[in-house]
Amino acid sequence: METEMPASVEIINTGNELLDGRVSNTNGQRMARICSARGLTVRRITVVGDALEDISAALKEALARGPDLVLLTGGLGPTPDDMTAEAIALALGRKFVLNEEALGMVKRAYERKGLELTTAVVKMAKLPEGAVPLENPIGTAPGILVEEGRTKIVALPGVPEEMEAMFERHVEPILAELARGLARYEARFLAFGVREADLAGALKELRRAYPDVYVKTHPKADEGRRYLEIYVATVSPSASEARKRMEKVIMELSEHISALGGSMTPLKPEEGA
Repeated sequence: METEMPASVEIINTGNELLDGRVSNTNGQRMARICSARGLTVRRITVVGDALEDISAALKEALARGPDLVLLTGGLGPTPDDMTAEAIALALGRKFVLNEEALGMVKRAYERKGLELTTAVVKMAKLPEGAVPLENPIGTAPGILVEEGRTKIVALPGVPEEMEAMFERHVEPILAELARGLARYEARFLAFGVREADLAGALKELRRAYPDVYVKTHPKADEGRRYLEIYVATVSPSASEARKRMEKVIMELSEHISALGGSMTPLKPEEGA
């Protein structure tokens, strides 16, 4: 049974604090996990600093690979190092203009907070020509939605609370549309008594026989005891079909491990996270 190729996603997270290790890239991890669970394929996560040319180049490179969706976070605020909106305009060869709808969003946000609307603040209402501003229910900076050919580009603030609220409101409907009913089904196991190298041949054969089922091994150690964590996943519109394919792979893998004198134990979804 052939499965339809999942839609592809690229993620670009901006911020010097991500590059120098002061802040963990939780936004990239969170977005990738949600997209993957929807059955979409995350091709790349790119991290760049607060530089206009770097953000623009990263977006151009992503667009050249033809993804269905590009997600960006960070750099939408009022300070000089917030350059994402301008970088998108530069990458797309579009004018960087004041968007009246975005300006209204910024004004309302500042009125709610009792803050003064300064020139620096108005900067948050400048978007690439043709872009649609996305309401920010928590903060003040609007998000950005713009289409370039077949690719949708969405930029969200880097503050995790704002990103998550806006992702749920504005990005989840896009994911649902791109997923076309697909979902990701996965299972995890612990294997004892075998080394990763022992399974290389079997994994190669499984990949050939079941190209739409992904199997990955991760060596682990706990209190001196070494074992493997095995991850099995597939994307399908049908839970029953996904289960059938995965059961075949799991059974063959378990038999191979048993033949080597090892054992394989399933992990509950919350275990070993």
